[in-house]
Amino acid sequence: MFSNLSNKLGKIISNISNKSLLSKYNVNDSIEKIKVTLLESDVSLLVVEDIISRIKNKIKQNNDINFTNGEQFIHVIHQELVNTIRNNTKVSLVGKLNSMLLIGAPGSGKTTSTIKIAKLIQNMGKKVLVTSIDIYRPAAFNQLELLSKLAKIDCLLLNNNADIKDIIKQVLIQFKLKNYDMLLIDTAGKIYNSNYIENIKMVHSLLELNEIMLVTDVTIGQDITNLAKNINSHLLVDSMMITKMDSDAKGGTILSLKHIIRSPIKFIGTGEKINEIELFNPNKIINRILGTVDTLPLSSINYNYLNENNNNKINNNFNLSDFLKQLKKINKISGVNGILNKIPGFTSIFDNIKHGINNIDTKFLIKAEAIINSMTNLERNNPLIIKSSHKKRISKGSGVNIQDINILLKQFFLIQKTIKKVKNNNFLKILNNMNKLVTNKFYKR
Repeated sequence: MFSNLSNKLGKIISNISNKSLLSKYNVNDSIEKIKVTLLESDVSLLVVEDIISRIKNKIKQNNDINFTNGEQFIHVIHQELVNTIRNNTKVSLVGKLNSMLLIGAPGSGKTTSTIKIAKLIQNMGKKVLVTSIDIYRPAAFNQLELLSKLAKIDCLLLNNNADIKDIIKQVLIQFKLKNYDMLLIDTAGKIYNSNYIENIKMVHSLLELNEIMLVTDVTIGQDITNLAKNINSHLLVDSMMITKMDSDAKGGTILSLKHIIRSPIKFIGTGEKINEIELFNPNKIINRILGTVDTLPLSSINYNYLNENNNNKINNNFNLSDFLKQLKKINKISGVNGILNKIPGFTSIFDNIKHGINNIDTKFLIKAEAIINSMTNLERNNPLIIKSSHKKRISKGSGVNIQDINILLKQFFLIQKTIKKVKNNNFLKILNNMNKLVTNKFYKR
């Protein structure tokens, strides 16, 4: 996510972070580079000028920041970027609502987002119903029906040739008759069409306690400005969801969008799967963009999945049996790439080994399991004792060559060292130690 923006800003941050004293030139040069980077990353000129102006004003207001160390300067940049996208009002997942309209441009992910949000609400113990008023695209009905079955969400779809007003009235009858708590309505992607806008207003008036949510994706780029202005001129958007956050988009979209539409961002979509949705956290987003870690909670890196109820053992006596268990758990939660991408600074540090990470799959787990299962309990608990004679026996027992065993052990020792450092929140050193975590040779066999 935000690889382009993150890489460029990461280099700027890296250049100034270790400076014990900043000169006026260092500050001005860094600010100018940040400005250029934001413009190149699809942040609109108006938004960039506002961000830069606030950074300069903050420095002027605080003389201590003027020529101080790099960390304080980075904090100013971080805070102003957070202020650009933070929600000014408290966000409630449901609150007093009983219905939600999802609007957005074609391909923004409205239908998938409808199911993701419905599942979240259902998991809160609410009875949820989804429907669609996209009468222009028959495939939208089919997609919503399929996804709702997969997610085990109740779905009511009426004849897509019917009048939208009639569809809503009939859906509302069933909604009240069967005592549903929440209704989510998927809509067409005709956001620039005047008839579509009027239909949304009409549906909005028929519903009682409802919310209009704008769904848009980060890949839209500079077009987000026109989209946002068009929406603002016709509809009052109550909340937003940003999709395709797992893409390689430049990343400036979210900054521009929040600047134009002041409504709170409620969710972000991090993938195509139904469970790949997160509550919006501005600090977390900016940390990922800048590669900073000062406000990122340990739990957000998903080490809770790895540690579960075995924290002391993993931190103090992590052995090869534990290593195999963690690999299996990693495979269940969107893969190693999904976890490491949540660690600030990941993109810039791991660019040269991304191919290897993307190839950590079931084949790797099978090979690793065969190697570890061919060891004795003593070897698994004390891998330092494994010498050449042990490796020959393990190689015969697992059906792999000795080089594979060497690579696996090397990775284990790196991860063992890394996990011990997690306890001290020393993330920058963790990332450097993990730089050699993956080698392509092991996964190509």
